[in-house]
Amino acid sequence: MTRTQPGIIPRVVLLAACAAALAAGSPARAGDAVAAYSAANGSAEATLGRHTLRMLDGSSTTLAEMRGQVVVVNFWATWCAPCRRELPRLDALHREIRTQGARVVAVSIDQNADNARRFARAGRLSMPVAHDGPEGLARELDLRHVPATVVLDRDGRIAWSTGRSDDAELAKLESVVRRLLGAVPVVADDPNGGGR
Repeated sequence: MTRTQPGIIPRVVLLAACAAALAAGSPARAGDAVAAYSAANGSAEATLGRHTLRMLDGSSTTLAEMRGQVVVVNFWATWCAPCRRELPRLDALHREIRTQGARVVAVSIDQNADNARRFARAGRLSMPVAHDGPEGLARELDLRHVPATVVLDRDGRIAWSTGRSDDAELAKLESVVRRLLGAVPVVADDPNGGGR
Protein backbone atom coordinates (compact mmCIF):
# COMPACT_ATOMS: atom_id res chain seq x y z
CA MET A 1 0.00 0.00 0.00
CA THR A 2 1.34 3.42 -0.90
CA ARG A 3 0.30 6.53 0.93
CA THR A 4 -0.81 9.35 -1.27
CA GLN A 5 1.32 12.41 -1.70
CA PRO A 6 0.98 14.71 1.33
CA GLY A 7 -2.17 16.78 1.32
CA ILE A 8 -3.73 15.10 -1.72
CA ILE A 9 -6.23 12.77 -0.05
CA PRO A 10 -6.39 13.52 3.67
CA ARG A 11 -8.25 10.71 5.49
CA VAL A 12 -10.18 7.46 5.25
CA VAL A 13 -13.45 6.47 6.88
CA LEU A 14 -14.26 2.76 6.87
CA LEU A 15 -18.03 2.82 7.50
CA ALA A 16 -19.24 1.45 4.16
CA ALA A 17 -16.62 -1.30 4.03
CA CYS A 18 -17.46 -2.33 7.59
CA ALA A 19 -21.19 -2.26 6.88
CA ALA A 20 -20.76 -4.33 3.73
CA ALA A 21 -18.61 -6.84 5.56
CA LEU A 22 -21.06 -7.11 8.45
CA ALA A 23 -23.97 -7.52 6.03
CA ALA A 24 -22.05 -10.29 4.31
CA GLY A 25 -21.41 -11.93 7.67
CA SER A 26 -17.66 -11.45 7.61
CA PRO A 27 -15.62 -9.13 9.80
CA ALA A 28 -14.21 -5.98 8.22
CA ARG A 29 -10.45 -5.70 8.12
CA ALA A 30 -8.45 -2.60 8.90
CA GLY A 31 -7.05 -2.81 5.35
CA ASP A 32 -10.48 -2.38 3.75
CA ALA A 33 -10.12 0.73 1.68
CA VAL A 34 -13.29 2.50 0.76
CA ALA A 35 -16.03 4.00 2.79
CA ALA A 36 -18.60 6.67 3.14
CA TYR A 37 -18.27 10.20 4.16
CA SER A 38 -20.13 10.88 7.37
CA ALA A 39 -23.83 10.08 7.43
CA ALA A 40 -24.55 13.80 6.95
CA ASN A 41 -22.92 13.78 3.52
CA GLY A 42 -24.45 10.59 2.18
CA SER A 43 -23.11 7.16 1.37
CA ALA A 44 -20.05 6.11 -0.56
CA GLU A 45 -22.38 4.27 -2.95
CA ALA A 46 -24.24 7.49 -3.76
CA THR A 47 -20.94 9.32 -4.27
CA LEU A 48 -19.62 6.55 -6.52
CA GLY A 49 -22.83 6.58 -8.54
CA ARG A 50 -23.10 10.30 -9.18
CA HIS A 51 -19.48 11.31 -9.81
CA THR A 52 -18.65 11.90 -13.48
CA LEU A 53 -15.46 10.16 -14.61
CA ARG A 54 -13.46 11.55 -17.52
CA MET A 55 -12.12 8.61 -19.50
CA LEU A 56 -8.76 8.74 -21.26
CA ASP A 57 -10.53 8.21 -24.60
CA GLY A 58 -12.28 11.58 -24.16
CA SER A 59 -15.68 10.26 -23.14
CA SER A 60 -17.27 10.65 -19.73
CA THR A 61 -19.45 8.34 -17.68
CA THR A 62 -20.78 7.66 -14.22
CA LEU A 63 -20.76 4.39 -12.36
CA ALA A 64 -24.56 4.73 -12.09
CA GLU A 65 -24.67 4.26 -15.87
CA MET A 66 -23.06 0.84 -15.31
CA ARG A 67 -25.82 -0.46 -13.00
CA GLY A 68 -26.81 -3.95 -13.97
CA GLN A 69 -23.14 -4.93 -14.21
CA VAL A 70 -20.62 -5.99 -11.60
CA VAL A 71 -18.04 -3.19 -11.55
CA VAL A 72 -14.55 -3.26 -10.06
CA VAL A 73 -13.29 0.28 -9.43
CA ASN A 74 -9.55 0.56 -8.86
CA PHE A 75 -7.93 3.81 -7.70
CA TRP A 76 -4.29 4.05 -8.76
CA ALA A 77 -1.45 6.38 -9.68
CA THR A 78 1.61 6.04 -11.89
CA TRP A 79 3.89 6.92 -8.95
CA CYS A 80 2.46 4.01 -6.88
CA ALA A 81 4.59 0.85 -7.28
CA PRO A 82 1.90 -1.57 -5.93
CA CYS A 83 -0.60 0.00 -8.35
CA ARG A 84 1.71 -0.57 -11.31
CA ARG A 85 2.19 -4.20 -10.26
CA GLU A 86 -1.53 -5.00 -9.89
CA LEU A 87 -2.88 -3.23 -13.00
CA PRO A 88 -1.88 -5.98 -15.47
CA ARG A 89 -3.72 -8.56 -13.36
CA LEU A 90 -6.77 -6.29 -13.11
CA ASP A 91 -6.62 -5.81 -16.87
CA ALA A 92 -6.56 -9.60 -17.34
CA LEU A 93 -9.60 -9.86 -15.05
CA HIS A 94 -11.36 -7.21 -17.14
CA ARG A 95 -10.69 -9.15 -20.35
CA GLU A 96 -12.10 -12.29 -18.71
CA ILE A 97 -15.31 -10.75 -17.34
CA ARG A 98 -16.24 -8.05 -19.85
CA THR A 99 -18.51 -10.40 -21.83
CA GLN A 100 -20.20 -11.64 -18.65
CA GLY A 101 -21.83 -8.40 -17.52
CA ALA A 102 -18.88 -7.00 -15.59
CA ARG A 103 -15.95 -4.66 -16.02
CA VAL A 104 -12.93 -3.19 -14.29
CA VAL A 105 -12.55 0.59 -14.34
CA ALA A 106 -9.16 2.04 -13.39
CA VAL A 107 -9.35 5.56 -11.92
CA SER A 108 -6.06 7.47 -11.99
CA ILE A 109 -5.48 10.06 -9.30
CA ASP A 110 -2.37 11.39 -11.07
CA GLN A 111 -2.13 15.16 -11.27
CA ASN A 112 -1.29 14.95 -14.98
CA ALA A 113 -3.55 12.94 -17.31
CA ASP A 114 -0.65 12.44 -19.73
CA ASN A 115 1.15 10.30 -17.14
CA ALA A 116 -1.86 7.99 -16.88
CA ARG A 117 -2.28 7.97 -20.67
CA ARG A 118 1.37 7.01 -21.25
CA PHE A 119 1.20 4.24 -18.64
CA ALA A 120 -2.06 2.81 -20.05
CA ARG A 121 -0.63 2.87 -23.57
CA ALA A 122 2.71 1.30 -22.57
CA GLY A 123 0.91 -1.41 -20.57
CA ARG A 124 -1.60 -1.97 -23.41
CA LEU A 125 -4.43 -1.79 -20.91
CA SER A 126 -7.76 -2.83 -22.39
CA MET A 127 -9.90 -1.87 -19.40
CA PRO A 128 -11.53 1.56 -19.28
CA VAL A 129 -9.17 4.07 -17.68
CA ALA A 130 -10.35 7.36 -16.21
CA HIS A 131 -8.23 10.30 -15.17
CA ASP A 132 -9.89 11.86 -12.15
CA GLY A 133 -6.93 13.62 -10.56
CA PRO A 134 -6.17 14.05 -6.88
CA GLU A 135 -9.18 16.30 -6.27
CA GLY A 136 -11.82 14.00 -7.78
CA LEU A 137 -13.69 10.94 -6.59
CA ALA A 138 -10.86 9.68 -4.38
CA ARG A 139 -10.95 13.01 -2.51
CA GLU A 140 -14.74 12.81 -2.20
CA LEU A 141 -14.41 9.31 -0.72
CA ASP A 142 -11.66 10.47 1.63
CA LEU A 143 -9.23 7.78 0.49
CA ARG A 144 -5.90 7.92 2.29
CA HIS A 145 -3.88 5.62 0.09
CA VAL A 146 -3.69 3.84 -3.22
CA PRO A 147 -4.19 1.29 -4.48
CA ALA A 148 -7.77 1.04 -3.33
CA THR A 149 -10.31 -1.23 -4.96
CA VAL A 150 -14.09 -1.37 -4.62
CA VAL A 151 -16.42 -4.00 -6.08
CA LEU A 152 -19.96 -2.83 -6.84
CA ASP A 153 -22.74 -5.36 -7.30
CA ARG A 154 -25.33 -5.09 -10.07
CA ASP A 155 -27.36 -2.66 -7.95
CA GLY A 156 -24.41 -0.32 -7.42
CA ARG A 157 -23.92 -1.41 -3.80
CA ILE A 158 -20.45 -1.89 -2.35
CA ALA A 159 -19.96 -5.64 -2.08
CA TRP A 160 -16.26 -5.64 -1.14
CA SER A 161 -13.29 -3.32 -0.89
CA THR A 162 -9.59 -3.48 -0.15
CA GLY A 163 -6.50 -1.37 0.13
CA ARG A 164 -4.17 -4.29 -0.52
CA SER A 165 -2.77 -5.59 -3.79
CA ASP A 166 -0.84 -8.73 -2.90
CA ASP A 167 -1.52 -12.01 -4.73
CA ALA A 168 -3.80 -13.38 -1.99
CA GLU A 169 -5.92 -10.21 -1.97
CA LEU A 170 -6.20 -10.17 -5.77
CA ALA A 171 -7.31 -13.82 -5.63
CA LYS A 172 -10.05 -12.79 -3.13
CA LEU A 173 -11.08 -9.97 -5.48
CA GLU A 174 -11.39 -12.40 -8.39
CA SER A 175 -13.40 -14.79 -6.21
CA VAL A 176 -15.79 -12.03 -5.10
CA VAL A 177 -16.36 -10.96 -8.72
CA ARG A 178 -17.03 -14.54 -9.85
CA ARG A 179 -19.44 -15.06 -6.95
CA LEU A 180 -21.33 -11.88 -7.86
CA LEU A 181 -21.46 -12.88 -11.52
CA GLY A 182 -22.88 -16.27 -10.52
CA ALA A 183 -25.61 -14.72 -8.39
CA VAL A 184 -28.96 -14.63 -10.11
CA PRO A 185 -30.45 -11.12 -10.06
CA VAL A 186 -33.68 -10.84 -8.10
CA VAL A 187 -36.62 -10.34 -10.45
CA ALA A 188 -39.83 -8.76 -9.24
CA ASP A 189 -42.99 -10.80 -9.68
CA ASP A 190 -45.48 -9.74 -12.30
CA PRO A 191 -48.71 -8.52 -10.65
CA ASN A 192 -50.55 -11.07 -12.84
CA GLY A 193 -48.70 -13.93 -11.17
CA GLY A 194 -45.89 -14.53 -13.68
CA GLY A 195 -42.24 -13.62 -13.35
CA ARG A 196 -40.80 -11.04 -15.67
